[in-house]
Amino acid sequence: MKQVCVPIRYSFFLLALLAIVGSNFGALSCLAQSDTAERNSNQKDAAGTDDDPYGLNKKPDVAKNIGVDSHVGDFLEMDLAFNDEQNRRVKIGDYFDGKQPVLLSFNYSNCPKLCSVQLENMTSTLREIDFKVDEDFQVVSISIDPTEQTSRARKTKELYTQQYNKKGTEDGWHFLTGDRDEIVAMADICGFRYKYVREQKLYSHPPVFILISPKGKIVRYIHGLDYDVKTMELALIESAEGKIGSPINILSYGIGCFTFNESTGKYTFQAMAIMRIGGAITAFLLIVTLVPYWFLRRGHHSNETDEKNTELPMVNPSGSSG
Repeated sequence: MKQVCVPIRYSFFLLALLAIVGSNFGALSCLAQSDTAERNSNQKDAAGTDDDPYGLNKKPDVAKNIGVDSHVGDFLEMDLAFNDEQNRRVKIGDYFDGKQPVLLSFNYSNCPKLCSVQLENMTSTLREIDFKVDEDFQVVSISIDPTEQTSRARKTKELYTQQYNKKGTEDGWHFLTGDRDEIVAMADICGFRYKYVREQKLYSHPPVFILISPKGKIVRYIHGLDYDVKTMELALIESAEGKIGSPINILSYGIGCFTFNESTGKYTFQAMAIMRIGGAITAFLLIVTLVPYWFLRRGHHSNETDEKNTELPMVNPSGSSG
């Protein structure tokens, strides 16, 4: 029986092919699972939109006509002017240097509960992330109460910078006050809908933070009162367009390793990123393994040729071997 041997160089290519197929199969499996999960989520949401004939899920009047309309991709109007906590006249554009993103929120210092919970929770989250206020990004809070005084905003800034408790970051926190027209104009650009409830003497508004790029483009909305550390880190990397963080952060942004899931409010790993990474690893392994093999193979072949040449018999001019 004749034995068939596969050359070593073909076995390398076979292994490489299996690696590529395996990585792509894994990526497609992840993608299929993601599609299934999203489809189930959509079905669940659709099931929850049944009519409410008894008004059990009816919003109270205080919560009507408030919310957030996504304006992702829109740019801020940089000439809108406010007063900072030192009563200096500033423009929104003053906080955008083309390098650092801005974490923006709409609050007011005399809010009975919601604003304090929102800012305290975010401050605690920012204390845990790898990025630092003023070094990597800016925090800007605009008061939606046109009657709020500068002195009150200054006390609010002192409160949260103390809770953040990282030295040298005070210049990265900004609590602004302004006239009604300026506040409304800024809120409209960001899609932030709020209203004043005269009977309760308070402002009804949604809790949301807005991530804005260094050039003033709205990138991401972070809703609610609970903020995940990893989500905030990825949101800051995305809003900074990959300009902050370690080389790994920059690489993950460039490859497109993560994408924001609006339904969950968190970032998920991209299946296509797995395929790109698998392809890059495969190419690297091919270079590392095959290039040395080719050089060794060429050197071995050259040595064999030299040995054969030296073993050839010498022939005398007379025709007899010596």
